[in-house]
Amino acid sequence: MASIKDVAKKAGVSTATVSRVLNNHPSVVPETRKAVRNAMDYLCYVPNKSAFQLSGKCSGLIGVVLPNLVNPHFCELLATFEEEARYIGKSIIVKTHQNQPLQDKHIIHTLIGMGIDSLLWVPTEAEAELSEWLATINIPVAIVTQVSRFFNSVSIDQSKGAETIAEHFIQTGHTTFGFVAQDGVDTRKVSSYSKKIISHGLSIAKENQFWISKGEGERISEHISTLDVIIEKLAAEKNRSSCLLIYNDVAANYIIDGLKGKGLSIPQDISIASFDNTLLAQTKKITSIAQPISEIAHLAFQMVNHKNNQESIEMHEITSRLIIRESSININITTL
Repeated sequence: MASIKDVAKKAGVSTATVSRVLNNHPSVVPETRKAVRNAMDYLCYVPNKSAFQLSGKCSGLIGVVLPNLVNPHFCELLATFEEEARYIGKSIIVKTHQNQPLQDKHIIHTLIGMGIDSLLWVPTEAEAELSEWLATINIPVAIVTQVSRFFNSVSIDQSKGAETIAEHFIQTGHTTFGFVAQDGVDTRKVSSYSKKIISHGLSIAKENQFWISKGEGERISEHISTLDVIIEKLAAEKNRSSCLLIYNDVAANYIIDGLKGKGLSIPQDISIASFDNTLLAQTKKITSIAQPISEIAHLAFQMVNHKNNQESIEMHEITSRLIIRESSININITTL
């Protein structure tokens, strides 16, 4: 069985450096971290959990709470969390709240009762209600993919992403705009998208503004959903927008398939861009805002590596970039 000395030798670093990598210390540069992890993989090295127990990390368990596992974005996020946990000898317990605040609260209480060392959380509205209690019990928490007023958080700059989509639509010749967004979640996206459009002397007609309930795009079933209603309206309207910002890849994919089923062409009739750049966007050729999942996961792990300091909440917003694909490039207009 490989030892920490074997890993150090293979990676060409000191055992102290390997120890810092295992403890997810922020002072380790990415190149060194990668070298140590490659050596761990090559030697099949598994960190000794007893070392963490002796240092006060009693259970070696990290709670991960996500909205769902239907959206590929959350599946990819979970996969990176599991990878980060493996390299520091910890295990993940994952739960989903399906955007239900009561379920969210129950899950958090359950995980705390199981003795988790820390919590990585994509919360519902329950975040505010649980903030004081979680601070009292001194469990390190990192809010992921959202900005938080109560805990350390790491997310992408959604405002800049939405501006980039607006710029792309404007530069490719569009003059009528629309959006599909989640009520209470995507306000920043829509505000930045709208401001960029208005700054060019353009506007978004009321009939092309579609707000839906949080998580609706991941609750699609055989019955007619809110997204089906939107598809019907878009297909029927003569004055519909020529381009749409859609809040994530799952909803974008569903709307694209629905519009094609109504005889519309994408992007000739409607250009579409979304958020997350998941495997779904890549395979279905959807223009999408890319989120650096590995960087988000690593920063989240660094945040919970030490006890939360509620007097100084840390917030990271990572720069995103637009990946342009066939869903938004109209062959009849000038492209970027």
